[in-house]
Amino acid sequence: MLFSIIKRPNPNRYFQPTFKGFNGGGRNLLKLIFRFVGAIFVYIARKLKKLVFFTIAVYRFGILFLIGSKAFVVRKLIWSRGRLGRPVVNLIVMGVAFVIFMTGSIFNSSRFVTSQEIDPGYLQNVSDIIPQKNVATTQIPEERRRNVSFNYAVEGGDTLSSIGEKFKISIAALEYVNGITESTVLRVGQELTIPPVAGLIHKVEGGDTLESIAQKYDVPSQAIADFNYILDTSKLAVGTELVVPDAKIPQPPVVIPVAPVFVPSVGDFKPSTGWCVWPTSVRIITQYFSWYHNGLDIATPWGSMPALFACGGGVVSRAGWDPWGLGLHVEIDHGNGYKTVYGHMSRIDVGYGQRVGQGQVIGIMGNTGRSTGPHVHFTVKFNGVPQNPLNYVQ
Repeated sequence: MLFSIIKRPNPNRYFQPTFKGFNGGGRNLLKLIFRFVGAIFVYIARKLKKLVFFTIAVYRFGILFLIGSKAFVVRKLIWSRGRLGRPVVNLIVMGVAFVIFMTGSIFNSSRFVTSQEIDPGYLQNVSDIIPQKNVATTQIPEERRRNVSFNYAVEGGDTLSSIGEKFKISIAALEYVNGITESTVLRVGQELTIPPVAGLIHKVEGGDTLESIAQKYDVPSQAIADFNYILDTSKLAVGTELVVPDAKIPQPPVVIPVAPVFVPSVGDFKPSTGWCVWPTSVRIITQYFSWYHNGLDIATPWGSMPALFACGGGVVSRAGWDPWGLGLHVEIDHGNGYKTVYGHMSRIDVGYGQRVGQGQVIGIMGNTGRSTGPHVHFTVKFNGVPQNPLNYVQ
């Protein structure tokens, strides 16, 4: 009874001999396979074609983007007169340092620390070890000038004269910076502001300009800009403390001061003989060579800019934009360790590697870079050390 309930399996349920693939009706199967394979190849070819076109488009876009970015950066650096030079260089330096740090960590991570055995006979007893305390000290030359101010607490027995002698500053500078007079009684613990030996400290107030500060302390405005590394001379943040090098303490006006009159050379300029001649046709010196100013500033009134001449014969070793403040500039190698630099130019007429003769026109004076007016920053270097140009020019 049990076996009568179970149905017999149908042998044709899963395998039909009448299926077209296994009889004469399946003659088109091979054709379908070929059509399928052909369609696959066509599909792959179309996708590869689109991929090639997409790759070419991305490549073109990348090239155009890089060219546009380069032009944008160059335009910003030049027309901003060097203001972006320092941030860009800082960013590049930080990026290089980051890459070195990361790669160094990766390469050093595979090092193993192994122990080494020391011969017990190397040290016989404790007396063989001589402890010695070494303290690293940095000696600052006494003649080095400070360029920042600091606070000093008055000690017992201090006077303005002794404090001035101690820090090598004048009593008048102490009185002016701290708003005291010679008759002021100093208290023990009283804090006094000690100005830098280089000059005085001026706190920028509303309405101050670089020219007004320079006029107040009777110093060239270019000296203040160079000493404090002011990239944008047209904007001074209120509250900023500026070091005014070699500042003269302002005196109450008694008479109307008469500014010195500089008479520029007129007529045709003919360079004199000697290895170094005057680099331009005007002789208005607005700033001389000093410990904080490595050259000579020769200025001209606003208007047509005079030509600049090669101080001596040599080869142009640099010609272009300087992001550190010189703007358009030219450097000439005269041989024997001597080089001359001409900064803040408005036009350059020579190129790198070009040989120039003494008195040859190399460009036009200008006001590019960190400059407060049309002038040329003329530098003479011997073995890389700035020299006083007046000792060489004729």
